[in-house]
Amino acid sequence: MARRAKLDEAPDYRYFDICGSHAQLGFELGRADPPFQMQFWWWPPPPTAFARACYDLVRELHPNLLDEYAAYADAQRLNFDRFWQQCCRVNLKARVRPEHLLATEMGEGCSTFVWFTPSGYVVVGRNYDYLPQQARRQRIRFTPDCCAHATLGARGSVPGGRYDGVNCYGVFASLHVVMTDTPALDEVKPGVPFHLAVRLVLELCQTAREAAELLLRVPHLSSLNYLVADKREAFVIEADPRRVRLVEREGAVLAATNHYRHPDMTPLMGARTFEHSACRLAWLNAQAGLSAPSSVEEALALAQAAMADRSAPMCGLSGPMSTLWSCVAELTSRRIRYAPGPPCQTPYEEMPAPG
Repeated sequence: MARRAKLDEAPDYRYFDICGSHAQLGFELGRADPPFQMQFWWWPPPPTAFARACYDLVRELHPNLLDEYAAYADAQRLNFDRFWQQCCRVNLKARVRPEHLLATEMGEGCSTFVWFTPSGYVVVGRNYDYLPQQARRQRIRFTPDCCAHATLGARGSVPGGRYDGVNCYGVFASLHVVMTDTPALDEVKPGVPFHLAVRLVLELCQTAREAAELLLRVPHLSSLNYLVADKREAFVIEADPRRVRLVEREGAVLAATNHYRHPDMTPLMGARTFEHSACRLAWLNAQAGLSAPSSVEEALALAQAAMADRSAPMCGLSGPMSTLWSCVAELTSRRIRYAPGPPCQTPYEEMPAPG
């Protein structure tokens, strides 16, 4: 019955605006969420000692995040060690039987682009695509009372995470799962859980370059692309437990989807196909050919139209390609909008800038 309840759970698009400590944030979200349990598509958690080593690493980088986890566990009366172990995900492959999916829907779907327009605006468009059973889709604006930057971002199913967002310095970050061949056990060392990487960027970094350097430096548990941008620069960090590489912007647009491009990283994908991801990447790069926007409103409207496109398709409506939310931003003005649902069907809402 627990599995069925998860499948039937209504999408949670609530917006939280919280000021104070990380512990306050964790306690409020713990009280607001239903009782935590691992989602049915997650792989088993890592061994206790491995999870503890990941905890120690995060504590060195950003100890306040662990205050948040402790308070969340307190609010839900959870055993903290077990709770952290379950949140410390390593293998991100969904445990969903292929016969439950259409053959054309086997790829992951997240897409992000940043466009440095000729008119001086820096436009971001981002769709988060995943299984529609992922009910947690909250938007969280957090203004900490110390030790971190104010942020606005969206959270997926793992407590404490941010999957995309922007901070008070105008730094934007997003994540994109990459389906690689599974590393050998001795190739995965304790590292930063995927859902906390964007938290680290948004709460600790003032520029995109600083964010890229952080993501290149820390060990990673899982295979992902991260796009980071500010009003001057943008980078894609291709991360894997085995190695991490940087992809720099060469033209007006830098984009990220769900495959590696750096020659040191592509062998990690093995024989996996990524035609859908490559198609979306090419379409996003083509946005540089659009006419230069003459205002922030026009810039945001162009990004919204790009993310609502159904021809690439950018906006998905079924299977693991379901667009659960979308965001667009203009980084020189720090304007940001979220669509709580697929943007081809759901209007964007203006959100208050962080800080």
